Amino acid sequence: MSEGRERVQQVLVESEFIEPFNKAFDQIREGIDKAVESFDKIVDFALDWKGALGGPTVWAAQWWMKNNLDEVRDALNAVIERVNHALERQLPVVSLIVASFRWLHEVYTPASALPSGISKSASEDFTYWTGAAAEAYSVKVATQAAAAKDVVEKSDFISQWLYNIAQRNVDYAIGLAKVVTDIAGELTKAAIEALTVIDIPWAISTLAEIVGGLVTAGLDNLLDIGARFVEALGNVRDIHAEVGDHMNFPDGMWPQAVHG
Repeated sequence: MSEGRERVQQVLVESEFIEPFNKAFDQIREGIDKAVESFDKIVDFALDWKGALGGPTVWAAQWWMKNNLDEVRDALNAVIERVNHALERQLPVVSLIVASFRWLHEVYTPASALPSGISKSASEDFTYWTGAAAEAYSVKVATQAAAAKDVVEKSDFISQWLYNIAQRNVDYAIGLAKVVTDIAGELTKAAIEALTVIDIPWAISTLAEIVGGLVTAGLDNLLDIGARFVEALGNVRDIHAEVGDHMNFPDGMWPQAVHG
């Protein structure tokens, strides 16, 4: 019963971190669909637009609209490229979050009980044991306890390292969702206005400027998040150092209390 309750609690804790991540991807998918749909509507309206005047005026306006729509399309494609890249990594990131908490619950928690258990005497009679054998035994116990404590510290470090990488991915997904949602909102608004605005070329020009600004600011923010991700990932060297450090392990081996 106790293990069952702990597992339920673990799943609930994991969901608190996984839910915002998956929610961000739901917003990304929905936002991209809306953005593409609205952009297509604006393009169709621009192709059908004839203007109040004929001749060169219409040609110049259509050329103007094409250039600005090309800018909007390029900005949208840049975001879609980021979205496709992120979608490929959605499940692996969820696995990172789960792995982080598994290290915490299934390694760190049970291992944390080992040091005190090793140091505790099986019988109070051991307190009266003296001599060379007793001293050798005490040294061995102390060594085993130190090694077990080291296991606890390493498992906590690995759990935290995995979580830091997962958290950077969550931050990235939430940031990308905001970029997509903002762009979709502007494109949807423009698609509605295109039905009533007479000077549609100027409206499309304004749209290109707004979308371009949103994409630039959004990608700059994602670049910053990506830098923090690389920094967290760079700590892989620390993982190798932790795992390769056998200073407290007798004969360079994991303590007997750990592997049985």
